[in-house]
Formats: sequence, structure tokens, C-alpha cells
Amino acid sequence: MKKVSVQCRNIRLAYGSTEVLKNVNLDIQPGEFFALLGPSGSGKSTLLRLIAGFNKHQQGDLLVDGRDIGQQDPWDRNIGMVFQSYAL
Repeated sequence: MKKVSVQCRNIRLAYGSTEVLKNVNLDIQPGEFFALLGPSGSGKSTLLRLIAGFNKHQQGDLLVDGRDIGQQDPWDRNIGMVFQSYAL
């Protein structure tokens, strides 16, 4: 399995006048174990959906291995996603 880096730089996402993600900065190094924790409604799943390509952000840069993937379609990103289950 290839190890990659993920960077989010000043990511912003709003639905109408409701700001969902505001200036999110994240730097995950290759091989690093990372957990995204927070209360319900804090934007965890929204950020993961942005990285996977299911949502589009209005501002900022989304980089995988230094390559901007912000405008790529989900099927061109080569990123997998495991959906959350409350049965865990």
C-alpha cells in the first residue's frame, strides 16, 4: 500500500449563509495514523466527504502528495472511504 500525504489549507465550505467549515488546516504525513474527533455537527464527516470528492469547497487547497485534487471527480482521486456505523 502506498503511503501518501494529505493537506487541507484554509478550507472553507458554506451552505448558504451557514459556514460549515471555516479556515480548516490539516497536515497528515505519509504513514501517519490520524483520527478526526469532535462533537456531532462539528464537520468531521463533511471534511472527509470533501477529501473523497463528494462535496466541493468554496475556498482553499486540498492536496494529496502535493497535487491539488480539489476539482477532480471522486473516481479520479484514488481515495477509498469507509462509511461510519454506529454499531461499532
